[in-house]
Amino acid sequence: MKYLIIILALIAVLSFFWLKQEAITPTNLETKTTSEGGVTIAVTPQMLDETKFRFRITLDTHAGELDTDLTQVSTLIDDQGRIYKPTGWEGDPPGGHHREGVLAFGPIASVSQTLQLTIRQIEGVPERQFVWITNP
Repeated sequence: MKYLIIILALIAVLSFFWLKQEAITPTNLETKTTSEGGVTIAVTPQMLDETKFRFRITLDTHAGELDTDLTQVSTLIDDQGRIYKPTGWEGDPPGGHHREGVLAFGPIASVSQTLQLTIRQIEGVPERQFVWITNP
């Protein structure tokens, strides 16, 4: 009986941590894609924890050079309207017809229900918005 109680307690503790991890890394943050101005941009969020985000970004075109610095034209907006600037880009340098990399942001102020990544001025398109519900 003593061993049964210990096993049940261990299962309960492991279940708690497993469920907590599932809540931190939701699967509803799907890839969003736009194709405007001759450029296709695909963005996939990568949630590091409830307040830190990275976005895998792929850009493709046959119309010109992809020479925009994404850290200068991108912002992240939380559900309270707070605006965050990227902390860095890890990936292909500016230029060429195909680019891929990760755009990183520091911590946001609090757990947000929605996030909007905005990328401005890519091949004459004033603004592209990618919106996710992070905590349904």
